[in-house]
Amino acid sequence: MQTTALGWLVLRLTDSPAMLGVASFAGSAPTLLLSLYAGVLADRVDRRRLLLGTQLAVGGLAVLLAVLGTTGHIAFWQIVLIAFAAGCAQAVGMPTFQALMPTLVAREALGNAIALNSAQFNLSRIIGPAIAGVIVGLVGESANFWLNALGTTAFVFALRSIRLPAQDALVRAEAGLWSNLLDGLHYVVSQRVLLALLLLAAAPALFVLPYLALMPVFARDVLGIGAAGLGLLTAAIGVGALAGAVTVALFRPPGASARTMLVGLVAMAGTLAVFTVSRDVVVSCIALAGLGASQVAYYTTTNTLVQLLSPARYRGRILSIYVLTSLGLFPLGSLAAGAVAQSIGAPQTLLIGAGLTLAGMAGVLAWCPPLRHLRIGPTVARAA
Repeated sequence: MQTTALGWLVLRLTDSPAMLGVASFAGSAPTLLLSLYAGVLADRVDRRRLLLGTQLAVGGLAVLLAVLGTTGHIAFWQIVLIAFAAGCAQAVGMPTFQALMPTLVAREALGNAIALNSAQFNLSRIIGPAIAGVIVGLVGESANFWLNALGTTAFVFALRSIRLPAQDALVRAEAGLWSNLLDGLHYVVSQRVLLALLLLAAAPALFVLPYLALMPVFARDVLGIGAAGLGLLTAAIGVGALAGAVTVALFRPPGASARTMLVGLVAMAGTLAVFTVSRDVVVSCIALAGLGASQVAYYTTTNTLVQLLSPARYRGRILSIYVLTSLGLFPLGSLAAGAVAQSIGAPQTLLIGAGLTLAGMAGVLAWCPPLRHLRIGPTVARAA
């Protein structure tokens, strides 16, 4: 809800696609700057307490944003600063959140756990934007910020109830911070298939995911459906993603296969291309639903492969690199997409991004052919 309302607020204040890219960059740039350090922290300190601290910070910033919006004293520069601060907290929290999952479920259930996590995340993407669009139309953006602060408080209480297994303490890294970081980087570089997975994640982060930052432009200028329509478009992504997540959780075989990952990435590029050329709301929603489903197929499989290939002692650091390539590069893509869209238009910008995604995939597969046949069972990994 906050993301939807914030994008609409930025567009209302600035009337600029480029400023949408700047705001998205401010919120996501900390992932690029801090994720590697966050991975070291996740291997050194109590992960639950670290995640609690980050969420308390996010909740406090949501309250600040709500107060500024309610009093009518909010400016674009304030949005950028708050987005950056919240992004810093989330950048530390994301690798920690990911690293907790293998300590809570058995190895053979990890893929399903990741898929179900994606389902709950995307359920919020269905409900949240749809409600946010109505609330923005009725009472303005600030009510969404207050509700986000309340939701963050609920998550903090839920997180406090988690009790981790005692063996989680055994994976704590003990060397110096920089030694830990360099050790993790050296391990990743020595594993060609793992490195290829992490590099491949950069393509959709740079060239596909910026569509999220440009969604208000499509709602207002391309399709002409306003704030409520923005909620509809974002909800369509969530519907497809939820359906994809449930399908993956119910029908996927144990382990993970790179074939599913690659099909998902191709489908992401294809559905994005359909969305960019559509001028019909129904067709656009169907394309976005397909994009949401293919995103889940790609990211769930990639995440599972990375988790299963990561030794426990390196898990936080490896996942921080995955967060860096899969999400940390997103702000650079959004910043570039906003600037290009200002010049040639949002549809043309995203259509080029779809093509560059496929080119990036071809390059990684040419560099690491074994990735095409990678399959990991619940207990044994092999790359044919």
